[in-house]
Amino acid sequence: MVGSEHTTRSFLRAGALALLLASLSSCQTDDFKPAGGDGGAPTAMTPGSDTGLYSQTLGSGPVKVAYLGVRRPDQPSRQADSEYRDGAALAVNTLGSDVVKLTMLETTEKPEAVEDAAKTLAREQVAFIITTARGAEFEAIQRGLGGLQIPMVSFQTNEAVLPENVYPFLSSPADSLIESASFAMAEGATHAVILASSPAEKVQAERIAQQIKAFGGKVEPVVELAGGALPAKALGSWAKADMVVLMPGIKSPGDVLKKADAAKPPRPGRRIVASAVLTAQDLNEPKLTGSIVCRYDQNVQARIGSRYMASYGMPASAQAGYGFDAMAMAIGLAGRFREVAFAPERIMAPDGFSGSLGVFRLEGERKVRRNCDIFKIAKGSYVFFQKAPPTL
Repeated sequence: MVGSEHTTRSFLRAGALALLLASLSSCQTDDFKPAGGDGGAPTAMTPGSDTGLYSQTLGSGPVKVAYLGVRRPDQPSRQADSEYRDGAALAVNTLGSDVVKLTMLETTEKPEAVEDAAKTLAREQVAFIITTARGAEFEAIQRGLGGLQIPMVSFQTNEAVLPENVYPFLSSPADSLIESASFAMAEGATHAVILASSPAEKVQAERIAQQIKAFGGKVEPVVELAGGALPAKALGSWAKADMVVLMPGIKSPGDVLKKADAAKPPRPGRRIVASAVLTAQDLNEPKLTGSIVCRYDQNVQARIGSRYMASYGMPASAQAGYGFDAMAMAIGLAGRFREVAFAPERIMAPDGFSGSLGVFRLEGERKVRRNCDIFKIAKGSYVFFQKAPPTL
């Protein structure tokens, strides 16, 4: 078995049992049943007096938390914010209305508006903030908080540069490739080569390479494709590797594999690690059959789908799952630790937390790590292969 203290999957190293959030201890079933049988839908959002921005309070618990949404002009961002927010509201209404008091507040992108919203939250003495803010908006938030060091979770990935007290919460394609690579190693792979489509993608590939090395594997220098093909100088690496990691930006990866294999036969038993952004043509490519794919979105429907559908009349999305999990984490910590719930050592509990998207953990250097279900490519689709481990 290969592994190190940084490994994400339980089959690479023995891990302690996951910390089941106190308020969720009776809810780790298939669908997070609400406490006390309260099945009511979240209250409808109340628009601001003139702007149409939402402003609402949910719950009546002793610990004050906040959801701060920043309204964007583009529809995808607006939709994502709506789903994050609805997921968070569902968590309060089904798990912790007597544990937390949640202020849900929306602002525009203007720095002065973001700052004013943060001032409102500071006056309300919230202890934890979940937000869609990004970039320089955190500077405006800090100004509004007036020096208060309130920990925040932001719906951004590990690639984002965030202030010291802000934790990312979204898992990126690079994160999923790290998990898939660790699974390939659990199946016996020891020596990887990573293919990237561009200099920008090569940066993310280097992060994956570092993690594979942390797992105990060997990694050839990251290969940037030239014109969609493997450069001749990289063929020496090809025969050594028993794992090929395909970055998501690579177009027609099956063709890349066919050309490289024709020039240099692959090592026997080689495993392919791919992402969940493949085209239908890619999924039907024989060269990709058996490829390992990590997916984070497979637990959502089983865990909160029925509750979300009853409340909002639509299937729960991954964004709804992220919103639910961020708030469920806050509720669990608040229910167990009250006034010291959001100290760094609580937020970064080594055993992690269990949510609708699986088990996750916030780590040092403000990173999020999340287990996922493993799929393999077969007959033109992603076929379920192994459920995410119950521990990190």
